[in-house]
Amino acid sequence: MGVMDIYHYLVDEISDPRVSDWPFMSNPFGIVLISLAYLFFVLYFGPLYMKDRKPHALVKTMICYNISIATASAVLFYGILTSGYTTHLSMGCEPFVISDDSMSLSMARWMWWILILKIAELADTVIFILRKKYNQISFLHVYHHTATLVLAWITCKYAPGGMWTFVMLPNCAVHVVMYMYYLCACLGPKTQKIITPWKKYVTRLQLIQFAIMTVHTFQALLPSCEPTRKPLAYIYMSQVAFMFYMFLDYYRKSYLQKKIK
Repeated sequence: MGVMDIYHYLVDEISDPRVSDWPFMSNPFGIVLISLAYLFFVLYFGPLYMKDRKPHALVKTMICYNISIATASAVLFYGILTSGYTTHLSMGCEPFVISDDSMSLSMARWMWWILILKIAELADTVIFILRKKYNQISFLHVYHHTATLVLAWITCKYAPGGMWTFVMLPNCAVHVVMYMYYLCACLGPKTQKIITPWKKYVTRLQLIQFAIMTVHTFQALLPSCEPTRKPLAYIYMSQVAFMFYMFLDYYRKSYLQKKIK
């Protein structure tokens, strides 16, 4: 089997044909290009551009951005929830079936919108750079944004249905809380002073999110579970477990060690 045969198999034969004509979904090149452009800006061009410039305040921009992302996350949570989880889908081992019924197509569309949201969330880092908040651009931050973008594309491309969609529910719920917290942090020193003690609870929510994702995805590895696209479980679990470890390490260094000192 040649390289082009493997490419055709991965991109065309085993993917969901319903999404193949949607933007970014015919092949991985669009998402790869966005990811590379993001990394180029974050790691090289952005800091170089801002080197001899004063940091931008961007208060109004951040307020609008955080409201938009929080609202979009809430809408997506509701959309995914009502595209099967309030009717026939459970939190257990649910097989992925390619179907043209309205509910299945609705779920696939919401998975595509998740991808668009993950693209929009890359603006987090752009804002940090324009404000010269380089201390907030950690390896965890950059890796998290890049990995979730790729995982969102994989989900929409190969399994925008069944149990593979569940992980987006806790993700969207946590992002509503997270971006509302960021919104409050934009509203001035008084508000920042009030919400700062709550920052650790936002990180705890993220850890709980990853734990839920890991436990739920683990079901796919059980002999009794045949969810279709089983190899996705290894991709999801490896990435989610790695991010859980990094967030836990961040939490330990930021809160537990400081508390001991």
